[in-house]
Amino acid sequence: MKKLICALLAAALILALGAGALAETKLSEVQMEYEDYDDNHVNQTVEDEAVLQEIEDMLRRAKKNPGELDGCTMNCTLLCTTKDGEIFDFAVATDGCAFIMERSTEQVYQLSEDDLNRLWEIFDLVYETMGFDAAMLLEL
Repeated sequence: MKKLICALLAAALILALGAGALAETKLSEVQMEYEDYDDNHVNQTVEDEAVLQEIEDMLRRAKKNPGELDGCTMNCTLLCTTKDGEIFDFAVATDGCAFIMERSTEQVYQLSEDDLNRLWEIFDLVYETMGFDAAMLLEL
């Protein structure tokens, strides 16, 4: 009887969480590279499963938000490698714009402010190497 109750509780938990919550990320690695005209260069890699899932979720949300570049500087490359070896290449704005561009299609997507802030938290070495956020300077 206890086994039946445990099985029912486990089934209820799975239904409550939804299948998406239990799915594992399709990404195996995400790498961000930054380079500018002053010879500043950095490469940062993420392989932590939970952080990879966060990045994958950010990209899914951004894909629902098409955008248009308006003079944004795109000095970062975000390379997303899937577990089956496929690589997705994105350009990331480095001037405070919340845009990413899929290089193969040149489709532009807009990140939410929270996702942009979290992306720079994840890739903190890249953010530090950039030296400043141009958007902050414009707010003076």
